[in-house]
Amino acid sequence: MNESNAPATFQLPEQMSTVAADIDWLYYFIYWLSVVLFVAIVGAMVYWAIKYRERKGHKAEPTGHNLPLEIGWTVAPLFILVFLFHKGFQGYLDLAIAPANSMEIRVNAKQWSWEFVYPNGGSSDKLHVPVHKPVKLVMASADVIHSFFAPSLRVKRDVVPGMYTTVWFEATHMGKDDIFCAEYCGGRSQGSNGELPYQPSADRDNPYPSGQATGHWAMHSMVYVESPEDFAKFMKSIGDACDQFLALGKTCPDDVASVQGQKLYATKGCVACHTTTGARLVGPTWKGIWGKTESTDKGQVRVDENYVRESVLDPQAKLVTGFPPTMPTFRGQISDAEIDEIIAFIKSLKDEGPQPSQQKQ
Repeated sequence: MNESNAPATFQLPEQMSTVAADIDWLYYFIYWLSVVLFVAIVGAMVYWAIKYRERKGHKAEPTGHNLPLEIGWTVAPLFILVFLFHKGFQGYLDLAIAPANSMEIRVNAKQWSWEFVYPNGGSSDKLHVPVHKPVKLVMASADVIHSFFAPSLRVKRDVVPGMYTTVWFEATHMGKDDIFCAEYCGGRSQGSNGELPYQPSADRDNPYPSGQATGHWAMHSMVYVESPEDFAKFMKSIGDACDQFLALGKTCPDDVASVQGQKLYATKGCVACHTTTGARLVGPTWKGIWGKTESTDKGQVRVDENYVRESVLDPQAKLVTGFPPTMPTFRGQISDAEIDEIIAFIKSLKDEGPQPSQQKQ
């Protein structure tokens, strides 16, 4: 992937991410290929329509069968389609698989707003990211299907209730971009008296200053790409939970959510079935399990956000081979935010050994 700082073109906004140039190249390749083929096909149609128009003294004759020509116009497009599939799938994988050093930000979508939760535990209705740093967005919806779309960053991914979706990007220069919901998520078109009060203002950063706008069109936010220094200031401004640890003379964890997840591990009773040391109980150990492929009664399953969420809410859905179906469901007993924290804790349990302050089970 190439870094880019290109201005807007006649169809697309400026490029602000490392993937933007590749996406734009493929877009314009398909666009100009379509233009050329349209002109060639319609031009040929017009030419032959004129050449073989009905005229006095001319008698129409069947054109006959041309096998090489028919094979040619059938096979030639296959090479183009294979090339487009390859480039498109390559681009999809580039956006689906985040680099290992990515900063993870949780995105909560709901009618009709966005919430961004940062590793330090703070949250904001605007997305702030440091320049030249890969950022992975782990997204969930509280109600209906939404779609995260930042045009200049060239990222778009549906946000689906009941599951997690992810996308990542790396900004190439400082600036700002709009965030839209690209999936119609409902709303009113009229006020209580039949008026249309929900008109955006001229302020791009705050298009609905009254806070009363409802509907899909009001689900707007901004992403600010900042220097590392400015991003650090922003993290402090949203209530850095690290201060709580520093006040107690403790080192601030890389992910505050993982510390909260460790507390839930004990208070929710997870400790009774799962260890964090590699030892075996009635359930699989959590140590080093993240990202692994487990053998279940439904086949091979990768341990990721969606698998953990399903295991908490519907533990009998996919049973790990060799373990009894004894875990009860926590549906109605645990919030989405708490599931996020448990996931963060499981991620923190690397294979290098037990985390600080953990006790062997």
